[in-house]
Amino acid sequence: MQMQRLVYGPLKTAAARGSVGSLAGQPFLIVIDGLDECGDKDEIKDLIDGMLAFFDENPFIPLRVFITSRVEQHIQSRLNVPGVLLDNLVDHCSDKDITSFLDVLFQDARKRDPVIQAYVREHGEWPTPSQKRKLVKHIGGSFIFASAVFEFITGSASSNEHPTTPMDRLPLTLRMNPGLDGLYAQVLARSERIPHFLDIISTIALLEAPLPTSGIAELLGISTYEVVNVLVNLQAIIQVPGTDDIPVTLCHTSLRDFLTTPSRSGRFFAHPRHHVRLYLRLFECELALRRRRPGVPIHLKE
Repeated sequence: MQMQRLVYGPLKTAAARGSVGSLAGQPFLIVIDGLDECGDKDEIKDLIDGMLAFFDENPFIPLRVFITSRVEQHIQSRLNVPGVLLDNLVDHCSDKDITSFLDVLFQDARKRDPVIQAYVREHGEWPTPSQKRKLVKHIGGSFIFASAVFEFITGSASSNEHPTTPMDRLPLTLRMNPGLDGLYAQVLARSERIPHFLDIISTIALLEAPLPTSGIAELLGISTYEVVNVLVNLQAIIQVPGTDDIPVTLCHTSLRDFLTTPSRSGRFFAHPRHHVRLYLRLFECELALRRRRPGVPIHLKE
């Protein structure tokens, strides 16, 4: 194994000679970015298992490994052990980072683009704070989408496709989708043959307020483990909490647009008729509650 020959072996040799501590005042750091992009799941498992075994056997060697990855089950299941600190970036709002990112890009654009310079001299600051807030909200924390939006706004005015100024194009970006349809279809396909897949996905897409896995299960009349079984492969695009009482949410609002647009989602389309089924199931749940607690009135909202 390359890690054994190139990293673990030399570190253990240096530690045995007592020279590791003199090489660094702080632990050595190995950064592995985009681990989920490795197509061989067995290699990923071997890599992680080798790391964990090394740290178990050599707890005092000053080495740390920093891994970034989308939440994939074959990765998370290996890393969800003592000694590993898992941090979900969704728990950290990235709007400020996206704002700073756009500020730098637009500052550079103002220096290079004479059209923007002339507009600013005549009309003042551009984009305005209000426009930037709308952009950041629409971007939804995706740096890839932020880059695409900026490229669209500042594209060449001589383009045949968008023969307008950056100021004209900025409002148009609020109607752009992030171009993630291919990713959505690829990830959803992982679970589409699992029982209740389409019902669960449609429910998540159509509910006005998100429900936890236990709530989705109760609404559909199935078991919580069956909901988790569908969602566990979809954590790259759907936030699945580790407990049954925290709502399941979408990683990006564009996933709801994808699922509710038949021309984009195809076989994954969340059909409006599923609303009827949800209403009937809600009515059944209310009746069951009424039977258990006769004094509780039934209140159904449209």
